[in-house]
Amino acid sequence: MKKILLILICLPIIVLSQNFTINPYLQNASPNSITIMWEYSEWDSSFVEWGTTNTLGNTNTTTYESTLWPAYIFTAKINGLQANTQYFYKVTTGNSSSQIFDFYTPSIQADEESINIIAMSDVQSSSKFTEIINDGIFTYLQNNYSGNPNENLDMVLIPGDLVNTGVNYYHWRDEFFAQSEPLFSHIPFYPVLGNHEANANFYFQYMDLPENGTPGYEEHWWYKDNSNVRIIGINSNSGYRIQEQLDWLDSILTLTTSDNTIDFVFAQLHHPHESELWTPGNTSYSGDIITILENFTTVSGKPSIHFYGHTHGYSRGQSKDH
Repeated sequence: MKKILLILICLPIIVLSQNFTINPYLQNASPNSITIMWEYSEWDSSFVEWGTTNTLGNTNTTTYESTLWPAYIFTAKINGLQANTQYFYKVTTGNSSSQIFDFYTPSIQADEESINIIAMSDVQSSSKFTEIINDGIFTYLQNNYSGNPNENLDMVLIPGDLVNTGVNYYHWRDEFFAQSEPLFSHIPFYPVLGNHEANANFYFQYMDLPENGTPGYEEHWWYKDNSNVRIIGINSNSGYRIQEQLDWLDSILTLTTSDNTIDFVFAQLHHPHESELWTPGNTSYSGDIITILENFTTVSGKPSIHFYGHTHGYSRGQSKDH
C-alpha cells in the first residue's frame, strides 16, 4: 500500500479592521465656513452631515488623500453657514459613522465680540497633553464659565512641536490626535511648524490652514482673523528664516495698521528670541520678527503679542516699550 504524505502549509490570513483612525476635528473656521477632517483605515466613499440641530439634514462630499496606505485623510469644507451659530455634524466613511459633534461659528468682525483663545505648545509624545485638556482646559472652563466648552473657547493656538517625530505617522495618529479628540472635534486649532515636525508631509496633509502667505510657501506662514483679532502664523525653522517671510509679515502689518476691523495682533512662532529658560533655542530671526511687531504697534497703536514654544516651560516677558 502506498502511503501519502500530506504537508499542510498554514498561511496567515490578515484581516484589516475598518475604522476611524483619526476622529473628526475642526480647522479654518470663519463666520460662514469651516473645514472638517478625519482619517479612515482605508479608502471608501465619505461624506459629512450637518445642520443646526442634531437631526442634521445637510450633506457635503469630501476630498481625500492617502497618508500611510491604506489609510486616507478626508476633508469636507462647508460653506454657507451663519455667523455665531451652533452646528451639529457627523461623518461617514463606508459603513462607519461617527457620533454627532458640534461647533460654533465665529461672529462677524463688525460685532467685535469678546473671544477666548488658548495657546499651548510642545505637546509632543506626552500623556501630559491629555492632562492639559481634561484637568486644565475643561476644568478651567467649567469652573469659570457656564455652558459647553465650545461656547466659551473660540480657538486653540499651538506654536509648534505637535509631535515628537513629524515623519512618524503613529506619532500623529496615536499621540497627537488620539489625545486631542475631545477638544478638537468641537473647537478649531491653528498650529505652526516646530522643529520636531521636520517639515514632514503629514503636517500639511493633516492641516487646512489659510493659504494667504507668500505664494509657494502656503501654510508655512499665514494669518487668520477672528472678531477684531488677527492671528499670524510664522515658520521660524531653519530653512525658512528668509527675507521673503519678513517682507510678507511687514506687508500684512502695514495693511493691518489701516484696517479698522482689526484692533489686536497675535503672532505665533516656535523659536524664542531671548528666552532665559533655554538659551540654545534662541534665534536672531525671531528677534527680527519681534522688531517688526514692535514697529507695527508703535505706528498703529494696536497692541501686539507673540507666542513661542521650544523651551518646554512657561515664561512671560515683555518688550521694554511695549
